[in-house]
Amino acid sequence: MDHQMLAQIRESAINGITKYLGNEKTNEFILKAEARLEKYAKLWQLSQLCFMPTETVNLLFECESALYGACVLKLCIPGPEVATEINCLRAYDGHGYVKLWDYTLEDDLLLLERVTPGQQMWAVNDYKERAWLMAHRIKDLHFIHCEQGKYPTYHIWLTDIHKKLTAMGNMDDMLIYLNKALHIYDELKQKYKRSCLLHGDMHQENMLLNSHGSYTIIDPKGVVDDPVMETARFLMNEVSCDIEKMRAIQEMVSIMSPIIGIPEADIFKSMYIDAALGQSWTFDEHFPNQQAYEQSKKEALGICEFVHGFL
Repeated sequence: MDHQMLAQIRESAINGITKYLGNEKTNEFILKAEARLEKYAKLWQLSQLCFMPTETVNLLFECESALYGACVLKLCIPGPEVATEINCLRAYDGHGYVKLWDYTLEDDLLLLERVTPGQQMWAVNDYKERAWLMAHRIKDLHFIHCEQGKYPTYHIWLTDIHKKLTAMGNMDDMLIYLNKALHIYDELKQKYKRSCLLHGDMHQENMLLNSHGSYTIIDPKGVVDDPVMETARFLMNEVSCDIEKMRAIQEMVSIMSPIIGIPEADIFKSMYIDAALGQSWTFDEHFPNQQAYEQSKKEALGICEFVHGFL
């Protein structure tokens, strides 16, 4: 790895990886990254590695493989989501999702097909068109029936972070929203009982334009639940807490509802669950100082209150 690429990685890590690993573990991760890249470049016959600066917490490299052609090498931060992503990609095997060519769970690396031209769905400027595209991506996806087994559920995610926030203390304000999300989730499960393998993080950056003019799905978390939950993160990515954005999201939901066959009220319920869950997860991160923590908490509570307004 040349010095320029290593410098790019360190700069990217400051913006992403450090939040999840902290300073000491981030430095350790970057040191190991160099050795792992060299090892698997030889094993998978990779050349022309080029670092891809992104806002994700993982390290991505464009490359060419003598075995598979144009690829993306993904070096993940360690954690249980590496295994669930691998398992999810293997299960879908390129049907709607990006193709996984090879992987090593021991070293947290995935070798993926490179999607071209590869623009994110954010490249579509009209939010109504984005809603239409997302709804048809969901409608056309053949969800795999799957028992929980090696994947979490939304209930597990919700209860796990509830325990963490409770143990932290001084989180009563956030727990109000999380308790409401657990109640709404239980309501939805009375109506939606399918057990399918879901992405769990399907939003605009995780859908890339492919050569056929449709969208290929990347970066799944891998979670088992009913597909009623699969639009939530997409809508949450559209959130900015103002009245005009509220109207826009209401329009988007009205477009999506008849296409995917889920009532608007239930789409908003799933969105609220995801809001409370996602904002609660932010407190599992590393903060540089107390001021940053207080600001993040203020923003999290504001987002939850905003999304609660859709119920």
